[in-house]
Amino acid sequence: MSILSVVTIREGSKGLKNKCLRKIGGKAVFEYTIEYSIDLNHRIEEEVFTVVTSDSESVRKYCSQNNIYFLKRSPWLASDVARIEDVIYDAYRKVGGDFDYISLLYGNSPIRYPEEFLKAYRFLQKNKGYDGVLSMQNVGKFNPAWMFELNEDVLPVKKSKGYRRQDLKQFMIHDGHTILFKTKHFLEFIESNSKQTIMYRVFGKKIKPMLNDRLVIDIDTEKDLKVAEAVLMREKECR
Repeated sequence: MSILSVVTIREGSKGLKNKCLRKIGGKAVFEYTIEYSIDLNHRIEEEVFTVVTSDSESVRKYCSQNNIYFLKRSPWLASDVARIEDVIYDAYRKVGGDFDYISLLYGNSPIRYPEEFLKAYRFLQKNKGYDGVLSMQNVGKFNPAWMFELNEDVLPVKKSKGYRRQDLKQFMIHDGHTILFKTKHFLEFIESNSKQTIMYRVFGKKIKPMLNDRLVIDIDTEKDLKVAEAVLMREKECR
C-alpha cells in the first residue's frame, strides 16, 4: 500500500492575497502543511510520498532547499477557475508510480492533526466498500436555518424554524483537513471525462464523512490568519 500526498499551493487569491505565503511564527503558512505531509510518512507503516504543486517561485525554492518533490504548475492549472481534480491528476501523472490512495492537502490550512489522517486511513483499510474519507464538522450555530441571503439594505423576510440550536435539523460541512481517497476510483472518474455534478463525486461514490470537533482554520481572510497565528503561537509556548 502507498499514498500520494498532493500539497496544493497557489499564488494570488481573491480573499487574502498570497495567503499561503503569509508568515506565522517565522514560517510561511504553506510550510506547516508540507511539514505535516512529510511527518505522516513516519507515522504509518506505508509509504507516503509528498509532492508539492505550485506556481510560486518561493515555494519552489523552499522545496529545492529541503529536497521535496516539486512540480511547477502550468498557468491554466494555476488560475482561480482551475478544477482541483485536474491539479491532482496532473501531479499523479507527472510523479508516476502506482499509488493505492491519494491525499489532498491545501496549503492554506496550517493547523493539522496527524491522528485525524490516521483514522481516515485505517477506516479505508478496514472498510473496502468505501472509496474515500472527508473530514467533516457540525456547523453548529451557523445553521442554514438561521442564515439569510446577503442584503445590506434590509433584513430579508424568513420564516423562523426554531430558536434553539438543538431543535434544528443538523448539518455538517467539510472542514478542509482530510481528503483521502482510492486512486482507482479517481482515475476512472477523470479518464471517463465525467463532470462533477454531484459534490465530491470525484473522490468516490461512497464516501465516509468523518466527524470531528478539532479547530481547523482554512485561511482566506485576515481574520483567519490572526486566529491561526494565535493558536499556533499558543501551541508553541505550551511545548
